[in-house]
Amino acid sequence: MSPYSIDYNFLGHSTEAGPLEDPWTEPLEEVYLMTTAIANMPNEPTYVEIGFEQGIPVSLDGETLAPVALVSKLNNLADAHGVGRIDVIENRLVVIKSREIYEAPALLPLIHAHRDLESLTLTADVTHYKRGIEETYSQMVYSGLWYSPLKASVIKSGRQGLKS
Repeated sequence: MSPYSIDYNFLGHSTEAGPLEDPWTEPLEEVYLMTTAIANMPNEPTYVEIGFEQGIPVSLDGETLAPVALVSKLNNLADAHGVGRIDVIENRLVVIKSREIYEAPALLPLIHAHRDLESLTLTADVTHYKRGIEETYSQMVYSGLWYSPLKASVIKSGRQGLKS
């Protein structure tokens, strides 16, 4: 039986507990289910061009792909280079700290590419505002506040902004 608690889906995977409880312990390779070990990565980089339409990723290297196909293909490309490994100590809602190992091979390049796109297109004030609202929104989701008054206000405010 595994000493770990594991959550896994198409977009990523998280592992906690067992030997990971000690923050000084380097995670064993057995913890990683989606990404290649550093020792097995290629020596040469792979470059990927991600195409966006209205902020939504729609293509890889010029090939238009449906969302699931795009994420699947990017998962494979990023995985081969060990991209997507995240080792964090989280502050849980129940006032404890917990170490988690995350893997999100496709999502990390998508986030970085989208931030690069934003840096080219958004004004400084919009970028500053977006960072704050992004943090607030992600904290609401993490905390399970999906039906909270704050989330309803954020969504309502966003919809009104689209109409103006």
